[in-house]
Amino acid sequence: MKKFISLMLSVLLILCAAMPLASAATPAEEAKLQFNEDGTFKILNISDIQDGAKLLGITAKFMKAAIEKEQPDLIILTGDNISGYRTLSAAKTEKGIRAYMDILEGYGIPVAIVFGNHDEYESGLTKEEQMAIYNSYECDISYDDGEDIWGCGTYNVPIYASDDDTKVVFNCWLFDTGDRDDNGDYDHVKESQLNWYKAKSDELKAANGGKVVPSIAFQHIIVPEIYDALKETDMSTKGAVFKYGKAYVLPDNAKEGSKLGESPCPSGTNGGEFDAFKAQGDVLAVVSGHDHCNSFIIPYEGIDIINTPTCGFRSYGSNDSRGIRVITLNEANPNTYETSIVSVPEVLGNDTGAMISYKFYGFFGEVYNFFYGLWTKISSILGID
Repeated sequence: MKKFISLMLSVLLILCAAMPLASAATPAEEAKLQFNEDGTFKILNISDIQDGAKLLGITAKFMKAAIEKEQPDLIILTGDNISGYRTLSAAKTEKGIRAYMDILEGYGIPVAIVFGNHDEYESGLTKEEQMAIYNSYECDISYDDGEDIWGCGTYNVPIYASDDDTKVVFNCWLFDTGDRDDNGDYDHVKESQLNWYKAKSDELKAANGGKVVPSIAFQHIIVPEIYDALKETDMSTKGAVFKYGKAYVLPDNAKEGSKLGESPCPSGTNGGEFDAFKAQGDVLAVVSGHDHCNSFIIPYEGIDIINTPTCGFRSYGSNDSRGIRVITLNEANPNTYETSIVSVPEVLGNDTGAMISYKFYGFFGEVYNFFYGLWTKISSILGID
């Protein structure tokens, strides 16, 4: 009898070892985000808060007013959530993060974040340590999807059907685009991240009966293809921006309301991210922050290149473009989306104190824009990109 039991246990152990273990649900999967009964799902994209240990009152007011107006189902922060060089210590960095996360926690809306080039810079905390602070909030669903993936904070957020919390109807990709590369240029999404993306995209496709799951990618630094999407023009063209010894304006197919207030700053290295999106066929749009004065939607080779402007007032910015982006998805037609910008006057126009601050910071923003634009034109002519 003992020999029989021993034999059965051995067989059971072999069978268990051969069976694949069910992977643990990620924080984003556990959140079970679903389309609403009316078939909509709303994302509020807040970018480049870029403040220090103390959040400016005007920025806090703006964030609160936008959230209360739009009532989003998910909030995504696309990097430069703090400005590391303004914190300069671990304690102040944590205080800076908690300044806005305390606000978001009060609304009980799920929050997903990616890092930008300023988050870790001289902050006293690594991105992994900062991620742990975000994870301490109940509303936070951010995470990193594996040690073999470069950086910190590359993951996906699935959005399920309104009547079935097992069927993924839409997906959000979140990528860490890093800080600076070895050449001192802005960084980019790496090969290990793209390998993860392709595998996960295929996995979602297989679970969806062989059909790709429509998606939007969110990250901080814009893709290099932006300069293929923009329209080259003459150096004397009013409103043009300058890069690589050339002048650019918005193309004719840019969506209504698009604004180009500064030269986009992608990495000088093309890591193949945009090509990977095209090959997989699931990404409708790639949304970036980073360039504070830009607010545009430009269709290019089947994918919309979108820039969300800064919502913060501590760093440079233009009142003409400063805002928070709203993206509304449609369950009945997940291959489409609607997007718009919430402006400060729209939600705080009746707040006299807020509008005084808005105009005050806007003045300095315009001064910065003038000299920055002059420098980019001169440096582009001289080939100092």
